Amino acid sequence: MQLIKRSFILIALVLLAACSTEKEIVKIPDPEPVYVPEPLITLELAEPVQKKKRGPVGANIHFTNSSTGIYQYILFRTTAYDKDGNVVRARKSRDQSAYLRVAGPVHPGEYSKGHSWKNTWRSKANIDCIDIDHVEIVFSDGSVEVAQGDRLTKLTNGTCVR
Repeated sequence: MQLIKRSFILIALVLLAACSTEKEIVKIPDPEPVYVPEPLITLELAEPVQKKKRGPVGANIHFTNSSTGIYQYILFRTTAYDKDGNVVRARKSRDQSAYLRVAGPVHPGEYSKGHSWKNTWRSKANIDCIDIDHVEIVFSDGSVEVAQGDRLTKLTNGTCVR
Protein backbone atom coordinates (compact mmCIF):
# COMPACT_ATOMS: atom_id res chain seq x y z
CA MET A 1 0.00 0.00 0.00
CA GLN A 2 2.86 2.28 0.91
CA LEU A 3 4.48 1.46 -2.40
CA ILE A 4 1.33 2.32 -4.35
CA LYS A 5 1.02 5.71 -2.60
CA ARG A 6 4.68 6.53 -3.28
CA SER A 7 4.37 5.39 -6.90
CA PHE A 8 1.26 7.50 -7.37
CA ILE A 9 2.99 10.57 -5.88
CA LEU A 10 6.09 9.93 -8.00
CA ILE A 11 4.01 9.62 -11.19
CA ALA A 12 2.09 12.81 -10.33
CA LEU A 13 5.37 14.70 -9.77
CA VAL A 14 6.81 13.45 -13.06
CA LEU A 15 3.68 14.48 -14.93
CA LEU A 16 3.70 17.92 -13.29
CA ALA A 17 7.38 18.34 -14.12
CA ALA A 18 6.75 17.33 -17.71
CA CYS A 19 3.96 19.88 -18.01
CA SER A 20 6.08 22.70 -16.60
CA THR A 21 8.93 22.11 -19.06
CA GLU A 22 6.70 22.56 -22.08
CA LYS A 23 7.08 26.03 -23.51
CA GLU A 24 4.04 27.70 -24.90
CA ILE A 25 4.67 29.69 -28.06
CA VAL A 26 2.74 32.93 -28.07
CA LYS A 27 2.43 34.60 -31.43
CA ILE A 28 2.43 38.37 -31.21
CA PRO A 29 -0.21 39.83 -33.51
CA ASP A 30 0.89 42.14 -36.29
CA PRO A 31 0.40 45.83 -35.49
CA GLU A 32 -2.67 47.44 -36.97
CA PRO A 33 -1.98 49.66 -39.95
CA VAL A 34 -1.80 53.37 -39.23
CA TYR A 35 -4.59 55.39 -40.81
CA VAL A 36 -3.22 58.06 -43.12
CA PRO A 37 -5.91 60.52 -44.19
CA GLU A 38 -6.14 61.55 -47.82
CA PRO A 39 -5.13 65.12 -48.74
CA LEU A 40 -8.02 67.57 -48.80
CA ILE A 41 -6.59 70.13 -51.19
CA THR A 42 -3.76 70.34 -53.71
CA LEU A 43 -2.15 73.74 -54.25
CA GLU A 44 -1.11 74.26 -57.84
CA LEU A 45 0.06 77.87 -57.66
CA ALA A 46 0.48 80.48 -54.93
CA GLU A 47 2.17 83.68 -56.01
CA PRO A 48 2.23 87.36 -55.11
CA VAL A 49 0.65 89.72 -57.65
CA GLN A 50 1.45 93.39 -58.04
CA LYS A 51 -0.82 95.10 -60.57
CA LYS A 52 1.05 98.41 -60.71
CA LYS A 53 4.59 99.39 -59.83
CA ARG A 54 3.50 101.40 -56.81
CA GLY A 55 0.25 99.69 -55.85
CA PRO A 56 -0.39 97.19 -53.07
CA VAL A 57 0.53 93.52 -53.50
CA GLY A 58 -2.12 90.82 -53.77
CA ALA A 59 -2.15 87.05 -54.17
CA ASN A 60 -3.11 84.56 -56.87
CA ILE A 61 -3.96 80.96 -55.89
CA HIS A 62 -4.83 77.93 -58.03
CA PHE A 63 -5.92 74.69 -56.31
CA THR A 64 -7.71 71.36 -56.76
CA ASN A 65 -10.31 69.78 -54.47
CA SER A 66 -8.61 66.45 -53.65
CA SER A 67 -11.38 65.09 -51.44
CA THR A 68 -14.74 63.49 -52.14
CA GLY A 69 -16.74 66.31 -50.53
CA ILE A 70 -18.08 69.61 -51.88
CA TYR A 71 -16.38 72.70 -50.44
CA GLN A 72 -18.67 75.56 -49.56
CA TYR A 73 -15.93 77.93 -48.32
CA ILE A 74 -12.14 77.82 -48.23
CA LEU A 75 -9.98 80.04 -46.03
CA PHE A 76 -6.26 80.18 -46.90
CA ARG A 77 -3.83 81.35 -44.21
CA THR A 78 -0.95 82.88 -46.17
CA THR A 79 2.38 84.27 -45.03
CA ALA A 80 4.39 86.57 -47.29
CA TYR A 81 8.19 86.77 -47.29
CA ASP A 82 10.59 89.30 -48.76
CA LYS A 83 13.84 88.40 -50.56
CA ASP A 84 15.72 88.19 -47.23
CA GLY A 85 13.22 85.71 -45.78
CA ASN A 86 11.58 88.21 -43.42
CA VAL A 87 7.84 87.94 -42.80
CA VAL A 88 5.77 90.75 -44.34
CA ARG A 89 2.72 91.69 -42.30
CA ALA A 90 -0.75 91.88 -43.86
CA ARG A 91 -1.87 95.35 -44.92
CA LYS A 92 -5.16 95.63 -43.04
CA SER A 93 -4.78 93.44 -39.96
CA ARG A 94 -1.00 93.93 -39.46
CA ASP A 95 -0.96 90.23 -38.58
CA GLN A 96 1.86 87.96 -39.81
CA SER A 97 -0.68 85.98 -41.83
CA ALA A 98 -3.28 87.18 -44.30
CA TYR A 99 -6.53 85.23 -44.54
CA LEU A 100 -7.88 84.79 -48.08
CA ARG A 101 -11.38 83.38 -48.62
CA VAL A 102 -12.95 81.53 -51.56
CA ALA A 103 -16.70 80.98 -51.78
CA GLY A 104 -17.82 77.72 -53.36
CA PRO A 105 -19.18 75.39 -54.21
CA VAL A 106 -16.00 73.58 -55.30
CA HIS A 107 -16.82 70.02 -56.38
CA PRO A 108 -14.55 66.95 -55.93
CA GLY A 109 -11.68 66.91 -58.42
CA GLU A 110 -12.46 70.44 -59.60
CA TYR A 111 -9.48 72.61 -60.53
CA SER A 112 -10.02 76.22 -59.47
CA LYS A 113 -7.79 78.89 -60.92
CA GLY A 114 -7.75 82.64 -61.07
CA HIS A 115 -8.61 83.31 -57.44
CA SER A 116 -6.96 86.69 -56.94
CA TRP A 117 -6.94 89.12 -54.05
CA LYS A 118 -5.85 92.76 -54.14
CA ASN A 119 -4.60 95.03 -51.37
CA THR A 120 -3.35 92.14 -49.25
CA TRP A 121 0.11 93.52 -48.45
CA ARG A 122 1.39 97.11 -48.61
CA SER A 123 3.15 98.38 -51.74
CA LYS A 124 6.62 98.87 -50.23
CA ALA A 125 6.78 95.27 -49.05
CA ASN A 126 8.91 93.85 -51.92
CA ILE A 127 7.29 90.44 -51.53
CA ASP A 128 9.30 87.60 -53.04
CA CYS A 129 6.94 84.69 -52.34
CA ILE A 130 3.93 83.60 -50.30
CA ASP A 131 3.43 80.40 -48.37
CA ILE A 132 0.13 78.70 -47.52
CA ASP A 133 0.55 76.57 -44.43
CA HIS A 134 -3.05 76.21 -43.26
CA VAL A 135 -6.33 75.86 -45.15
CA GLU A 136 -9.69 75.79 -43.36
CA ILE A 137 -12.41 74.09 -45.40
CA VAL A 138 -16.16 74.29 -44.77
CA PHE A 139 -18.02 71.47 -46.52
CA SER A 140 -21.54 71.75 -47.94
CA ASP A 141 -22.93 69.78 -44.96
CA GLY A 142 -21.50 72.39 -42.55
CA SER A 143 -18.59 70.32 -41.24
CA VAL A 144 -15.20 72.01 -40.98
CA GLU A 145 -11.77 70.46 -41.52
CA VAL A 146 -8.27 71.91 -41.53
CA ALA A 147 -5.79 70.96 -44.23
CA GLN A 148 -2.18 71.22 -43.14
CA GLY A 149 0.80 68.91 -43.10
CA ASP A 150 -0.06 65.65 -44.91
CA ARG A 151 -3.57 66.83 -45.75
CA LEU A 152 -2.20 69.76 -47.78
CA THR A 153 -0.33 68.91 -50.99
CA LYS A 154 1.82 71.61 -52.59
CA LEU A 155 2.80 71.15 -56.24
CA THR A 156 4.07 74.63 -56.90
CA ASN A 157 7.65 75.85 -57.09
CA GLY A 158 6.53 79.37 -56.21
CA THR A 159 5.75 78.42 -52.63
CA CYS A 160 8.42 79.57 -50.21
CA VAL A 161 10.64 76.89 -48.74
CA ARG A 162 11.37 77.87 -45.14
